[in-house]
Amino acid sequence: MENQNWKRKFYVIYTGQFFSLLSSAAIQFSIIWWLTDSTGGSPLVLTIAGLAGFLPQALVGPFAGTITDRYSRKLMMILSDMTAALGSLLLFITMYFNDSSIPLVIVILAIRSLATAFHMPAMQASIPLLAPEEHLTKVAGWGQTISSISNIAGPAVGMSLLAVSSLEWVLMLDVFGAAIASSILLFIHIPRVSETEKEISVSLIAEMREGYHAIVKHPVVLKLTITMTIVAMLYIPLGTYFPLMTRDYFNRGVVDAGIVEIIFAAGLIAGGALLGVLGDRLDKIKTMAAGMLLMGVALFISGIVSSSLFIVFSVMAGLIGLSGPLFSAPFYALIQTEIQPHLLGRVFSFVTSLSLLATPLGYVVAGVLIEHTSVATLFSIIGILIITNAVITSKVK
Repeated sequence: MENQNWKRKFYVIYTGQFFSLLSSAAIQFSIIWWLTDSTGGSPLVLTIAGLAGFLPQALVGPFAGTITDRYSRKLMMILSDMTAALGSLLLFITMYFNDSSIPLVIVILAIRSLATAFHMPAMQASIPLLAPEEHLTKVAGWGQTISSISNIAGPAVGMSLLAVSSLEWVLMLDVFGAAIASSILLFIHIPRVSETEKEISVSLIAEMREGYHAIVKHPVVLKLTITMTIVAMLYIPLGTYFPLMTRDYFNRGVVDAGIVEIIFAAGLIAGGALLGVLGDRLDKIKTMAAGMLLMGVALFISGIVSSSLFIVFSVMAGLIGLSGPLFSAPFYALIQTEIQPHLLGRVFSFVTSLSLLATPLGYVVAGVLIEHTSVATLFSIIGILIITNAVITSKVK
């Protein structure tokens, strides 16, 4: 790619995305804690909230990716950010002038999920249009680092605002963050795939089918997509239950829940920074397997540690965060390397939707385990299953 200013473009893009991700992390932490505290830690409400946050994205994901490939990827990112912001603004107005409404909070989570369905493939599909192929893993590491920094600052900001005011003002922060990110994107040129590179399809369904076939034609990509789907099914529900673990198992409050989120995000930063420096030199599949193994071990220890050793759980949260970029960034870089640019939007949407469609099964299993055992037991069982998946991933060829 003959673009000497590609690094500068990413610095500017990621600066804008930092504000959007920061506010999103703040609102995500604040809503989950608010639901946990308001309902007394109801597994049913948290499960419904988790499904609202992921299922809409899973259902519309394949369509979103195909639409992203047809139109401006920059426009898709801007519209996605502003849709999420409008949802937060609506919830702010409602909660400011009326009593808090759990059903409305669930609806807003669903709206944000729909917006994410378009934003993620648009962002991932834009990267290979701006960065040289040999630096894709490094760029993925940069993205993970920005996301991780946001995930450190976001819960801290949300925790602070909840401590001194209420959820409404965290919602307004989300509106401002999306506005800043969208404004910066307006001044960035993201190339559109030329018409000569596109295979014009007769219908939306036909283009979605192309995304599926693009994955099937690459056996390694297909096998890794399956293992990543399994990890997503096992791990994604745990993000909803982290505050429950802090509150019910360790008997801690909102500040400690925020600290766990911050340590988790610090681990994400370390993992993203490691890939940002060494990513181009690491074997993608081996790195993915190592990341899964680390996550599985940390989750298993989290589930068996004594309830008096909150510090150990905090350390494990950092290791869980560290493991995330180690298996996700190389996976995305592998897809960006193997799949043609004009198919990337629909391929990323297909991969994401596959993971998210499997997530409800993970929520059902998690909810049943919590009701009949405990949230700590859930963590340890998920850890063992992810360790097994790491071994399978290491043997992919």
